Amino acid sequence: MIQQLHKRSDVEKKVAAGEAVKEQPRQAIRDTVTGRIISNERVPEMLPAYLIAMQSNTLIYNDVDVEAFQQEVRKQVTRILDVIRDERFENAGIAYQQFIDQYDACFEMPSVAVLGEVKRRGIDLYAVLEHQGTRLTAEMSVGDRHDKESERRFNAVTEAHINLFFYMLTLNLAIHNKIDNVQKQLRTKLSFLEERLRSLLHEYIYADKRGWIAPDNLHSSETLYGWILLQQNDLDTARVIYRNDQRLREPNSFSALHAEVMSIYHKRNTSQTPGDLRSSAFSGRGLSDDRVRIALNLCYYLKQTAQIRAYLNELTQGSENNETEDATVDVRSLLIPSMSQHASQ
Repeated sequence: MIQQLHKRSDVEKKVAAGEAVKEQPRQAIRDTVTGRIISNERVPEMLPAYLIAMQSNTLIYNDVDVEAFQQEVRKQVTRILDVIRDERFENAGIAYQQFIDQYDACFEMPSVAVLGEVKRRGIDLYAVLEHQGTRLTAEMSVGDRHDKESERRFNAVTEAHINLFFYMLTLNLAIHNKIDNVQKQLRTKLSFLEERLRSLLHEYIYADKRGWIAPDNLHSSETLYGWILLQQNDLDTARVIYRNDQRLREPNSFSALHAEVMSIYHKRNTSQTPGDLRSSAFSGRGLSDDRVRIALNLCYYLKQTAQIRAYLNELTQGSENNETEDATVDVRSLLIPSMSQHASQ
């Protein structure tokens, strides 16, 4: 049975007015077999909040964070459209503009028919953005010569693509309280985009200046980690990229990676300076601050796709089947309350 939700904004208004008391959050404990909650032990800090948040035994629709995310998406739209109006994009800018206009309008007077038409436009837009994204990913290859304009175009198409997943998830919930269709189109296409971004990130971390990636025996000082730690001395940036690096897995750890990079200083002879060692490690690698910047941007995009995936996981949490297409909570009535009111009359 689908559970009705409370809005986080409404709850916060009651707390501010003294009509409700805010207690310490609880940590949900789940049965490993059924996935159902069996206990709520108190924890000292707030739990991460996504689309749906569990507080004690109450399900909260996190409209505050969702609205903040929507505002961030809207801010990107103007910049995206400015970039992809170019004739090289084969009317992708027009298709994206039409979809955004239709999406904004459909929630003013929502109906299943109108929402369905906008969703069909979104399905068409998947293919357009995937085609352009694949083309621009090839242009951004380490071995190719690309300029700031290529990077700007790649970023715009990638942001448009990520935003589309959020729009489509919202439309799925608004039309019939489903997360995805039976074919799992949203999940599948999200995985395709993530794989493309991770492959490009892998190239930026490990490839030489020609775009060639050496076997596994490549010393870490010769990778982008070497440039970040030895040249930029930036631990935080190295950690961000490490967290998104599919090549590195336990028992590998960041401390082990750091130790391997720094080990080049332990092997020097008396005639070599630290600068000599760095030059030798970086020779022919094509490492640069620009590569670090682009790699960080790819990590940012992967963080956004992870947020979309977190929404999917939150909406299926507690379900008998975590791959279900149906939402386990009633988000639809909150997205378009007017339709629910009409349906009940």
